[in-house]
Amino acid sequence: MRRLFLTGPIGCGKSTAIEAALGDRLPLCGGFRTRRGQLRDGHPENFLLESPDGSRRAVFLDFSRGAPEVHMEVFADFGVRMLRGDVLILDEIGGVELLCPEFMTALDSVLHSGVPILGVMKGEGPAVALVEALGLTQRYTAAADRLRRWMEEDADTCLYRCGQFDETAAALARTWVEEYVHGCVF
Repeated sequence: MRRLFLTGPIGCGKSTAIEAALGDRLPLCGGFRTRRGQLRDGHPENFLLESPDGSRRAVFLDFSRGAPEVHMEVFADFGVRMLRGDVLILDEIGGVELLCPEFMTALDSVLHSGVPILGVMKGEGPAVALVEALGLTQRYTAAADRLRRWMEEDADTCLYRCGQFDETAAALARTWVEEYVHGCVF
């Protein structure tokens, strides 16, 4: 399994399993991590796309002015540049980036290449909440369904549905790291 994606409810430990499996090897990977920004009244003010080593980041979703502002240019430029490397971490995909044509073209190319990928695919429940919160269209739902279906049908991709702090998910991530993350260059 060259590509492993963990999916499931928010807070079940998907990103934690990936980060624990990679440990100090995380900076050896290309790709990105999605991070919550500063909290205000217990809710994030924004969401960022960040390089695995944490040295580069850009805000793609901003709630600081009240109504959510989506910055698709972050995916069209920064996100596309992050899809390079010998191995990739994609933590997470399945959100607003599915509506960015430049990003989706680059993602499709990477998914159909031989590059090993360890990532998180936004769960179906959180995806529905995203659609409602941002007023996304049927185009988003179709893109998310198409990507999830491809992951489920591709012979070299495992889409594993996690439970709360799922030890099988952690073991799958550790096995993937041992097989693919060595002295990678990105």
